[in-house]
Amino acid sequence: MESWEDEIGRRHVVDLNEEVDEESDDCEYVNPSRIQAEEDVEEEPNKEGNDEEVYEVVQNMSQYDVMTMQFETVKDAECFYLNYGKATGFGIRRGYKKKHPDGYVRYRAWLCNREGKRDGKHIERQDRQREPKAMTRVNCKACLKIRYELKIKKYVVSGFISEHTHRLASPESVAFMRSHRRVSDGAYAQAHTLRRIGVGASQIVKLFALQAGGYGNIGFTPKDLYNKLHRKRMEEIAGGDAEAAIAYMAGKNDGDLNFYFKYLLNDEGRLIRLFWADSRSRDDYRCFGDVLVFDSTYNTNGYDFPLVVFCGVNNHYSTCIFGCALLVREGDDAYEWAITTFLEGMNDKKPCSVVTDGDKSMRKAIQKLLPSARHRLCSWHLECNANTNVKNKAFLDAFKGCMFMNCTPDQFELKWAEIVKKFDLTSNAWVQKMHRRKELWAMAYLRGSFFAGMRSTQRCEKMNHVLKMYLTPKLKLYEHIRSFEICIAWLRHEESRNRNQTEHTDLLPATKMNSLERHAAELYTRKTFLMVREEMKMQGMYCRYNGIDDGVQCIHFLQHSYLKVEYRVQYNRFSGEMRCSCLKMETQGLPCCHMFRIMLFEHLDKIPENCILKRWTRKAKECLMLQDDTSNGSIRLTEMARYAKLISGCNNLCFHAAKTLEGFRRIEDMITTEIVHVKEVQLRAEKLPIQSITPAMSKKFGVLDPPSDRQAKGAVAKGKRRHEEHRMCGNCRARDGHNRRSCKMPRQPAVLSPVEASLEAGLNSDDDNRGSQFSSEQALNLSSHGCEQQAHRLPRMTAGWPSLNNV
Repeated sequence: MESWEDEIGRRHVVDLNEEVDEESDDCEYVNPSRIQAEEDVEEEPNKEGNDEEVYEVVQNMSQYDVMTMQFETVKDAECFYLNYGKATGFGIRRGYKKKHPDGYVRYRAWLCNREGKRDGKHIERQDRQREPKAMTRVNCKACLKIRYELKIKKYVVSGFISEHTHRLASPESVAFMRSHRRVSDGAYAQAHTLRRIGVGASQIVKLFALQAGGYGNIGFTPKDLYNKLHRKRMEEIAGGDAEAAIAYMAGKNDGDLNFYFKYLLNDEGRLIRLFWADSRSRDDYRCFGDVLVFDSTYNTNGYDFPLVVFCGVNNHYSTCIFGCALLVREGDDAYEWAITTFLEGMNDKKPCSVVTDGDKSMRKAIQKLLPSARHRLCSWHLECNANTNVKNKAFLDAFKGCMFMNCTPDQFELKWAEIVKKFDLTSNAWVQKMHRRKELWAMAYLRGSFFAGMRSTQRCEKMNHVLKMYLTPKLKLYEHIRSFEICIAWLRHEESRNRNQTEHTDLLPATKMNSLERHAAELYTRKTFLMVREEMKMQGMYCRYNGIDDGVQCIHFLQHSYLKVEYRVQYNRFSGEMRCSCLKMETQGLPCCHMFRIMLFEHLDKIPENCILKRWTRKAKECLMLQDDTSNGSIRLTEMARYAKLISGCNNLCFHAAKTLEGFRRIEDMITTEIVHVKEVQLRAEKLPIQSITPAMSKKFGVLDPPSDRQAKGAVAKGKRRHEEHRMCGNCRARDGHNRRSCKMPRQPAVLSPVEASLEAGLNSDDDNRGSQFSSEQALNLSSHGCEQQAHRLPRMTAGWPSLNNV
């Protein structure tokens, strides 16, 4: 008789006399465990194949058939008993295992999942505070035992009990048994891919159910999938979340030589700041880094780090990302570090203008590190502030008109004074502050400075909205960086689509300026050309009423047909330079409608050179010796990339095979055959040294996980915390961290409220009068005062009293 204790302390006794031979003394026992939890066992049994054929064979087997079976490996025997249990209606657990000193398994046993019984002390326990778990063990004796036969070098069945002491499960219930639930590697790979794009586990299970033809055919539950994803997730960051993130970036740097990242640690060695930018972002900044927009957003990672995104606008008038930073918290030092690191990664090239949301720390950092850059406040945030501080719809409309009015500073001052007087806002502090900062938001003071048509951080806001589709507060740092790359890949895909649209499609003429329109279409990208063409259409609203011409230098005076607004366009016929008093070319980089009017008047067939800004043209990136993304660095097809390619290729195959029964059976047989072959290839490859691992992943950077400010569920929100650090002791009323049980002061009598005093009086009265006194006066007094606190204490204070129903 041999015995052991399982993982929950139950004692098991097994008769092994029938299996022990002369070599059994040299064998060692391995404690049994659940089929899904054992660490040192052989790999999981293969459950793939035609289940209907397996079940039909297993169900028709007799006791003699099982006893005469032989198996090549322990895995084969476990697979048989697993299928036998699934076909019959019960689950299995791994029992004892006896190993030979040479390493091979000599004896193995599998038990019914309802083997054993719960200890009586747990059943008879009277002080339990929660509902006990349902009974799952009924001391069932069904089992399968095998031993290794040295003569034939195979495993033979040494014991088999088919009778069960419980009712067998129905086919619908079998699928919920633990031993019959398993997330296959293929299902995990597909689920892992979907999770990376933000699909939840419950939605993934719905997809699997749709593909398998029902939830019962999936083979696992949503909880199983969630546990598998979480377990693999923890394995990826086993050495630490920050360590995995830095190693991942170091590996990116090995493949992308222009990949730049920098991080900062605190005194404890914890990661507090991180910046990164790949080669594509750095190249984009070389071409379009004249205007910089950056803003911060929250709730994108599990540490509550603000994500600072540096972005701009490219020649397709779409958003491009220059770099990203994760900061432990916002502040002067944090933004100064982010901007300094950003400039280091961009070879110290500084932008000519910056657009922010008006954060005070951000503004100080810009003034210190980018003194020559023209700073502009976000117009959208200003509109929100105006609506909050004034709360007048008419003033908001007037404020917006004053903010975007293209006029001189003197005209702005007159308009502003008129608005302040009209709405009687002379003493309004916010209005006064906005007037002092007019150079940061009024178009009258900002025109002439190049902002690429951007007057708000809406590109960052839209970018943040897209980011939060992929980034959630549950993500760790390592996952955050990988998911961020997916979002950036989408933006770059959109840029490629816009480039294809520009290069391979042509628009029909929409104006009468055929030569100028054709030249603009060949020159600019599609979205930029549409903006230029709108200016061409508007030129007909202006008429030339006067001019000065000396044969070379000429000045044309234009006036709007209805608004009576005048503009002055200067043109040099020798140099071809053209300038307009509206300063649209200097502010946005595109020719205005006034210029096109004079081009038509001067009979020009092409747009003058000084009216063409290269950053808006198709050749904006010709200075870069860029190659395709696939040739940038060494080509490393990762396991997930290969999986995604195979899945994409098999979709069409499976679609056509499912149309006919013959095609279905052919592809099913091919899959069954090829699975065995590719698994053999995998096993041979796993025995070889791994060559494709990223070198940086084996390095140790010594970076600890960032400090997390995320509060536990139910914690007091930030800003609403009590001033005291500890709760008050119920005995001495002190707040030094101890409680009533650990208090060293003599027990003090409690100070009772009037209601509690009356209750206490009822306690001290005669036993015969307790129930009547409380049921009348005290209960009435308690309800009349409405004291919720005393009502809450009522069950504790009245413990031991006779029931009021019996009084």
